[in-house]
Amino acid sequence: MGDTRPGEFDPTRIEDGEESSTVDAPARWSGSAVVPPPTPKKSRWNRRRPEPDERAAIPAVDPWAGQDTPWDPFPAVPEIAETDPTKLDHPAAMPPTRIEPPPAAPPPPTPAPVAAPKAPAAPAAQRPPVPPKPSRRERKARERANQAALAAATQAATQAAARAAQAQAARPPANRLPVQTRPGQLPPVPPWAARPPQRPLPPPRRKRRWGRRLALLTVLGVLCCCGLPFAYFQFPAARQYPVTAKLPTSFSDLELRDDNASKRAADRLAEQLRATATDGAPFAGVYGDSRGKRVTVFGVTGWRFTPKSDVQAQLDNLTDQLHLSQVQSFDLGETGAHESCGAGRVDGSSVVVCAWADHGSLATVLLTRRSISDSAELVSTLRSQVLTPG
Repeated sequence: MGDTRPGEFDPTRIEDGEESSTVDAPARWSGSAVVPPPTPKKSRWNRRRPEPDERAAIPAVDPWAGQDTPWDPFPAVPEIAETDPTKLDHPAAMPPTRIEPPPAAPPPPTPAPVAAPKAPAAPAAQRPPVPPKPSRRERKARERANQAALAAATQAATQAAARAAQAQAARPPANRLPVQTRPGQLPPVPPWAARPPQRPLPPPRRKRRWGRRLALLTVLGVLCCCGLPFAYFQFPAARQYPVTAKLPTSFSDLELRDDNASKRAADRLAEQLRATATDGAPFAGVYGDSRGKRVTVFGVTGWRFTPKSDVQAQLDNLTDQLHLSQVQSFDLGETGAHESCGAGRVDGSSVVVCAWADHGSLATVLLTRRSISDSAELVSTLRSQVLTPG
């Protein structure tokens, strides 16, 4: 801002005020550091040399200089004359506490005494006096003393080993097992060799399966209570064996004949069947009516594994004797029971030959004056009346 013109009023001027002089204003801060004065240049060789330590040349400053000190709180340490270095002696051997082998070799010689390190240089005023250098005679005396001490230590160790050996010889031998040497290291197993079998792991502990056992017992109980009766009525062998044969006195329009001729014929047929029967009983009888029709029946009870084959075999045996023809099979309405009938001739008379077989019986029936179909129906009725389960 420039100065005002003469005669103009300056609004910033203070009456009776003084303005600061611009001459006494401080130097403006530039923000740069002070540049040190240049030092004399040094050669390349002088730069590698360390700077001299001037602290050693500076004399020590005594803070109590010029002060009156009637007593010294820290007296000077008295000077101690330098002594000979301590000799290192081996400790005396102690008596052994256990049996140990004697030492393999004597202990090594005692090393020569090492001189103590020199104390740092003290100021000229406090430096202790240097002891005189030992003479040749003193050095020899020290060497002889060291040799005597070494010989005494070696002798003591030898005596201790001898005493230990004597004590071991005098002591009775301990009851110990002989030490066995370890075998040498086995050669490595080749990669193609089979690895040794490892120890199998123990089988896992079986868990108690009470639920399964209870369910199994329940199923078995149901089968025993319900399955056996059902099997009895469904399985034919259970109803057909064992059976008992008993001839009725009459059936249909026929009567059981008890005359001598009929009894002899029935007994003869029963004897023939008894010879072939194994575990059953034979039965035989002759039935007749007033019109001259006759029915002769003979058979045997016992277990039969193949009833159908037995019926066929029985008719084959009678084919040559009775000249059977027109053989037919009939259904008895029961599983496991089989019946077959055919026409034949006996002493010039026509007869119908029928045979039935099941798992518990086998029988042959001769009928006169009847057709094959009527004879088959009559034989089925006779079978149901003759056989009784049990």
